[in-house]
Amino acid sequence: MADGDLKEHALNSSHDFYELLEVSPAANESEIRRGYRKTALKYHPDKVGANPEALDKFHLLQIAYDVLLDTNVRQLYDNARRAREEKKQRESAYSDRRRQLKEDLERRESAGIKRKRDEYQAEEAFQQELNRLAADGARRRKEREEQLRREAQEEWEREQKEVNAGPVEAPAEAETAKKQGVEESDRTIKLRYPADTPGLDESELRSRFSRFGKIEDLHSKNKKIKIDGEKHRKDYVTAIIVFESIVGAHAAMTDLPKMAEAEDSRGVESPIWTVFENVDWLSGKEPDCIPKAKARPMAETPSKGPITPATERIKNTDLGNGAGLRKVPSFGSFKGTPKAATSTLHTPTSDEVTMMRLKNAERKRLAEKLRKEEEEADGKDGLEAA
Repeated sequence: MADGDLKEHALNSSHDFYELLEVSPAANESEIRRGYRKTALKYHPDKVGANPEALDKFHLLQIAYDVLLDTNVRQLYDNARRAREEKKQRESAYSDRRRQLKEDLERRESAGIKRKRDEYQAEEAFQQELNRLAADGARRRKEREEQLRREAQEEWEREQKEVNAGPVEAPAEAETAKKQGVEESDRTIKLRYPADTPGLDESELRSRFSRFGKIEDLHSKNKKIKIDGEKHRKDYVTAIIVFESIVGAHAAMTDLPKMAEAEDSRGVESPIWTVFENVDWLSGKEPDCIPKAKARPMAETPSKGPITPATERIKNTDLGNGAGLRKVPSFGSFKGTPKAATSTLHTPTSDEVTMMRLKNAERKRLAEKLRKEEEEADGKDGLEAA
């Protein structure tokens, strides 16, 4: 075979000539001759006959034999063969890397889909709980309305009997004195706090708020919230807490801001209450069944002594329209259980009203004490200035 053809085969052939002759790449000339004779016998035309595949294989063996016996051409073939093997190894490494990247991408996508599914399920469960509370509140209101209608009818019938029969001993009022349950939404508060707050899980949340009263139910969920001034959404935990009594919910709404303010003033390193934000009633407003403050007539305001800056400030805060100190509710205006003709609201029990009355009385006492202390301090400042 011409030298040019051998070089062409050596540089461009994709076959492994050493493997065809069944010899190692380090084989010498005698080993190559022996390998050729041994292999060529298997595909010789005299042995296999008119077999096209065998003839092609025999021709390829002849090319391999000629290339490997020529030292210069063999050197060209070895270089080309080595380059092909290195290229194959690089492609295999690239393929493994691409496969790894693909698997990592699929794994991240699966994790993202699972996370979104979990978030959706948590959101759906939280919404279902809110819907349940709303439905329960509607059911309780309906039951209460029906009960009030029955009581109004019974009261009217009793009055008619008294008018017709004359003075009689008043019937036992055990049924009307029976505790009237407050609907669940009126015993529920909502709040949120940063999800990265150390040690504050659902168990700890229940423990902290149990100080205000027994907790009937508690639900929480993680949610990303956009904060004003922040570029990215922040992880928060939103929670709803259902107390067994409206007294507990009222105590939490009343005392928690004061305790958070006290922590701020002391500069506590590990605050307990200042971490809570947007603490509010579930409905967004104070339940109507809680007695409201009774406006104090201006004519009843004491006018003893000169009007100092302290007394003027107390008037502006204590007798204003909600600014400064919180106005103390007057339970003298509480009319008890409303009649069906005027209201269909759920009302607290007598024990719950008593507890809230005591708490509000204590607040009133503290507000009055603060007012007197400020008056005395301003009076001393005025005397020293004179």
